Amino acid sequence: MHTPITGIVAEYNPLHFGHRHHMKEARSLSGAEGIIVVLSSNFVQRGEPALISKWERTKAALKCGADLVLELPLVFSSHNAGVFANAAVDILAMTGIVTHISFGVESPDWQMDKILDILIEEPEPFKFCLKEELDKGCSFVESRAAALDRMVPGTAEKLKGSNNSLALSYMLRIKKKNWKINAVPVMRLGSGYHDNELAEFSSATAVRKALSKGKVQEALSRLPDFSAEILKKAIEKGRTCTDEGRLWNILRSRLISMDPVDLAKFAEIGEGIEYLLKEKAFASSSFSEWGKACTSKRYPLGRIQRHGIHILIGLEHWTNRAFQRIGPPYIRVLGMNENGRKMLRRMRKTASLPVITRYGAASSISDTASKVMKYELIGSEIWEQLITEGEFGREHSRKIIISGE
Repeated sequence: MHTPITGIVAEYNPLHFGHRHHMKEARSLSGAEGIIVVLSSNFVQRGEPALISKWERTKAALKCGADLVLELPLVFSSHNAGVFANAAVDILAMTGIVTHISFGVESPDWQMDKILDILIEEPEPFKFCLKEELDKGCSFVESRAAALDRMVPGTAEKLKGSNNSLALSYMLRIKKKNWKINAVPVMRLGSGYHDNELAEFSSATAVRKALSKGKVQEALSRLPDFSAEILKKAIEKGRTCTDEGRLWNILRSRLISMDPVDLAKFAEIGEGIEYLLKEKAFASSSFSEWGKACTSKRYPLGRIQRHGIHILIGLEHWTNRAFQRIGPPYIRVLGMNENGRKMLRRMRKTASLPVITRYGAASSISDTASKVMKYELIGSEIWEQLITEGEFGREHSRKIIISGE
């Protein structure tokens, strides 16, 4: 019988009480003897720079109870829910030791299996409804939810929850790839993902907003002590990204200096949106203002912001599609404790991808691995430009974090 090992996909941006509750429940419900976290890189799923670096968030994950922390490379972490989830689930599955995956949900009582069957089989009524919704000018995510709702009433309301939506993406990948991983859903506690106000169980969004307004102590008080301490030290060292001004200065300079035809070469940009991205760059005074100015039914804010990040790192369309088709080319370790060290030894025998602990190791794997790591370096260097005390060139030489040393 396999030793239960539970995987969690996370951003921890920053790690709050809800995250701590989830990890504790995930371990308890699955009977896990180890927790592996796949952690987003320095730019997160909604197309924004992370508040603190992936290395500081790795420390928080280990303090919270994770045994092994793996990297979700930037070319997958700052992407739509499907790409994000596919890569993260594949990394967990390809360790060869993960038996369970745990994720938060807003409502655990919906007909997930029936919905998954529809998405995999794509019956004609579903495809017809999907096309109808897309023809109305809605985004793919909204169109898919509306089409599913016609076949399974109530689905659209369920999919408004960001955790439910990601849960569906995780489960869809597991079913499509036939990964032998059991699901462990955990009911989300407290505020929703997008809630902006601080509360007893504050969202990461609310904490970041409070920090951007200078409410440092209020924000820190909504985090577990270990997470608050890590964030406090990062603030004191000038290593937090709370001011989007630097990001906008760099991105705007690229947007206004490039022709729309050149912008259209970047990942997922098309249908004429490239003209709007450039036009609104001239009139917008901030990244947020630009994102909102370009937002529409067809192009939600998260997608616009991800366009910005892809332009920033130079991720072109066909390179992006190749990465999606091939999937993660390696498993990179960011941190571990003593139990994680034992799990890593097992992984080196069971993993179906090369396991690396150094930046330079990717170049000897494959051309794809080298390119994925190149974008990781670019993203890390750009993130360092967005904070007050950037440490340039460190991604080349960063060593994994070992808890207790």
